[in-house]
Amino acid sequence: MATIPLASAASTTEDKVLVTHATADQVKMINELWGSDITIGEYMEKVHPEHLVGVPDDVKKEMYQRKMNWPEEENNNAISSISNQVKSILATLTVTGYATPFSNRVEFTSTALCSDPASYIYVDSFLKNAADSSVGSCSASSHDYINRVTCSNMVSWPAAGYYHVHSWGYTISPSSEGSHHSSSVYFSG
Repeated sequence: MATIPLASAASTTEDKVLVTHATADQVKMINELWGSDITIGEYMEKVHPEHLVGVPDDVKKEMYQRKMNWPEEENNNAISSISNQVKSILATLTVTGYATPFSNRVEFTSTALCSDPASYIYVDSFLKNAADSSVGSCSASSHDYINRVTCSNMVSWPAAGYYHVHSWGYTISPSSEGSHHSSSVYFSG
């Protein structure tokens, strides 16, 4: 059976948070871009253009100036290679994620929590198989000066094996970035 998300949709919650579930084409694009030398803005434009709708121009400008820092395999909370100009001394961003196997699916969730409200906050959740290839993704963003976004999705009937979640998030004004690599869980199929 195919390992694709059950639903591909975008929704907005009461807190003006846009949550999207990646389509099979978006997951394919994530795998093609993974590790490439691009900016956050280029990533957003290619993979999640829906998260750019309504975003102020000054926020978009910063997205196109900042390099995409891909979540590292063994990174447990923050990206250590981020330049000092991106790290914020005024705010911290904590990014977490996890996967839970069920009898017919694997559910996964990621959260980005900033210590201060941000002009833009984003989190991306990548469900990865043992070969470290994305099999599902979801994302959430807000440009409404809040400090937390969460996204969840599921993949029905993936192949039996181990799965983990790479979570990656960033904020603009204050500028901060973080990632998390969850423990692996086993789906028996």
